[in-house]
Amino acid sequence: MEPAGCIKTSGQASGQTSDSVSEIVICDGEAAAKAHRQLFTINEACYRMAGDDILGAAASSVTEDLTKLHIAAGWETMLKVALWTSRRPLLVDVLGLLKKNGIGETELLPFRNADINDIFPWLYYGKRFETLRKIANRARARAESVLEKKKLLVYCHLVAEDTGQIVASSL
Repeated sequence: MEPAGCIKTSGQASGQTSDSVSEIVICDGEAAAKAHRQLFTINEACYRMAGDDILGAAASSVTEDLTKLHIAAGWETMLKVALWTSRRPLLVDVLGLLKKNGIGETELLPFRNADINDIFPWLYYGKRFETLRKIANRARARAESVLEKKKLLVYCHLVAEDTGQIVASSL
């Protein structure tokens, strides 16, 4: 019997030669995987490390049997998913994303020449959790639309690297 959350399906029934799972977790690093494991009971075999290519890892994980895809990642990687770009997100795109999610132009002025990673602490320590949740939801919606698999549920979990905890989720 498989542990909860990682149901193996027989590949022979679908004509495949190997077993596949119906739920996996793509992580951008061990800190994200650890944060995810603290909240979810999913078999260790269902975790995949994405490295620098979170989009490629997500796309290559989509199989006929996959029904749930979790993405657990830090700020910059979550922005890559939300903007669906394999390169480091541009500041102008990040600021545009924040504007679309309720942050005013005036509030963003101090960041017009900042590094994109300077924005996360401002949101996190400023307790702008609703905005962080909206970014996770945007990442979920973008992944579901790009991956184009019917009945695939994508869950995005934003991990604060300094605390090692999920601070926002699309659940």
